Amino acid sequence: MSTDLKSAVLGKLETPGFLRKVRPPHVFVLERERLSYAGARGRSKKGDPVVFSSRSLPPGTFRSGAGGAPVAGEGLAKAIAALKETNGLRSHSATLIVPDDFVKAIALDVPELPARTSETEEMVRWKVGKAFGEGAHDLRISWQVAAPGPAGNRILAIAASEEAVASWENPFLAAGIRIGALESASLAVSTLARGLVGPDGFVVWAGGDTATTLFFKEGVVRFLRTRPFVDEIEALQEIRLSASFVDGPGGADVPLDLAASCAAGPASSPVVRALRAFRAEAGAADPVELSRARILSGMKVEGDGDDPAFLLAAGALAAME
Repeated sequence: MSTDLKSAVLGKLETPGFLRKVRPPHVFVLERERLSYAGARGRSKKGDPVVFSSRSLPPGTFRSGAGGAPVAGEGLAKAIAALKETNGLRSHSATLIVPDDFVKAIALDVPELPARTSETEEMVRWKVGKAFGEGAHDLRISWQVAAPGPAGNRILAIAASEEAVASWENPFLAAGIRIGALESASLAVSTLARGLVGPDGFVVWAGGDTATTLFFKEGVVRFLRTRPFVDEIEALQEIRLSASFVDGPGGADVPLDLAASCAAGPASSPVVRALRAFRAEAGAADPVELSRARILSGMKVEGDGDDPAFLLAAGALAAME
């Protein structure tokens, strides 16, 4: 249960990949209703198309585990087997991307950091455990000191229950596929987005029924917040609220959510459309569209390259380079 982002297998608060310099050339994207695969088929050469395909998960694949974490059942193993056979996969190492709401992202602001890393780790584990609430058992936690915060120092942590993580990873291992890196959706796409927004911009990813806002400061993730939403207006309010937790360009006259460069996706999301309309009305720059057509037009894809799940996978593949 490592807490060092250089070796942990949960989250990616820094880019390139926290686990290794060269990422696995195979990526699986897990969602509540399907599993997708992107990668090379056979002995591919540079310039060959990336293969992308998906399989539906049967109803009831997930149950609610400790702290409400989604625990996968046998339906996941069946989808893995189908994708493995379809794509001719053998024993490989792969990246697994999970929805943002499968994990908890927590910002901790503390006046002073403990003198020793082990003491900081103990403090982080205690505070994250409290955030999970009563009944939470062993947790997989990754954390890093981000940048100065309102109370002196800010620590960003990403966590999930070991029960849930094991249920996602073990079916792959049983199929001969080792999960070498585990990431949340917004952190996966941030690999592509960071270069579009500059060192102090922000990214919005609104896949499914949650919206995540991710802020950079000097090129490093400064703050990360995921919230469920009922409609796009509620989500827009949460995005604006997230900006209040971050220092950056702007001020009283022009708040950060208007002053900073922004990238947003998926393009079809009503949240992204609401964000674009809001910034246009205020005279701010249009968010850069996170889509293959906009940022990966030169990538050859065998399958539906316009699928948002492919964009997430492409973020993990881009971290290999």
